[in-house]
Amino acid sequence: MANTLHPSIKNREEIVNSLGTEKDVVHLSFGINDSYARGMGIAVFSVLENNPDLRFHVHLFGTTLSNESISRIIELAKMFPLAVTTYTFKDEAFQGLPMVGRYTHAIYYRLFIPLILADITDKVIYLDADTLCVGQYNDLIKLDISQHTLCAVNDEKRARAKLCPVLKLTSGNYFNSGFLYINIEKWVARDTTTRVINELRENGDKFKFPDQEALNVVLENEILLLPKEYNYIVDIIYKRVGHEKALPAGVILIHYTGKCKPWHSWGGSKVADLYYSYYERSPWRGISLDMPVSYKEMKRYARVLWFKGDYLSSVKWMAKYMNTKVFRKRTHD
Repeated sequence: MANTLHPSIKNREEIVNSLGTEKDVVHLSFGINDSYARGMGIAVFSVLENNPDLRFHVHLFGTTLSNESISRIIELAKMFPLAVTTYTFKDEAFQGLPMVGRYTHAIYYRLFIPLILADITDKVIYLDADTLCVGQYNDLIKLDISQHTLCAVNDEKRARAKLCPVLKLTSGNYFNSGFLYINIEKWVARDTTTRVINELRENGDKFKFPDQEALNVVLENEILLLPKEYNYIVDIIYKRVGHEKALPAGVILIHYTGKCKPWHSWGGSKVADLYYSYYERSPWRGISLDMPVSYKEMKRYARVLWFKGDYLSSVKWMAKYMNTKVFRKRTHD
């Protein structure tokens, strides 16, 4: 690994390396802060478990990880061959980039990843932390992407129909940035980071999903679209409890979009239960699922418990929901 740090990076640290050699390694990256370390860890665990014939070097970009997170990563490296390197950004790295809604500067980490890894590898897979791998990446890494800046997967039809006209995307394609297979050589040669940042500075305050929309505008004609199985989008609470479609055959990556994440106890769906099955085998199994806080979360959780036959707990949570909603209404009157 090169000794020179990219100007945006404050610190780089190799947490663990049980690979033995860097030859024939697949590079995997995440942009996270410590609050998403659990999600990242389960995502990595799922990748490793489903790809036993591949070896991975995971690059974690963001803020400093807690000692607890690091210890669990080290435990993971005892279960599988694995290298993990962390990178912390300088505060000024994202100066001038727009802050929109609930999103933090973490959404911009992925824009710098190809520059930082350019002297380490020529390709890197980027994943959001709210993903679960349930298939193999063998075919992906064999793809010829030499003419493309990156590979991605089209977002859902309703997202494309809404955003393509707004962003003036004449192709009719609008990809989701939660999974990217990046051709670093082309990314750097085409000065992609600078182009995306310029787009953000010019139009970012108009974007709902700033990093993703800027990437789509800049790279509309430079991407290779992959089948939806590589980034199968699921909103856990889009459907009522017990009213969901089964996953199609051949899915490789499940992407849990929306505010309800699979580590939230009120998810209550088959795709959330699938996530829990990995969760319970991972080094993060000792951390409890997040419990409901808002009255809407409590109501959903009560319905989940009822659907699963835990009627007493369901009634208790429904009472909490009603009390919380009434209290909230009184405080707003």
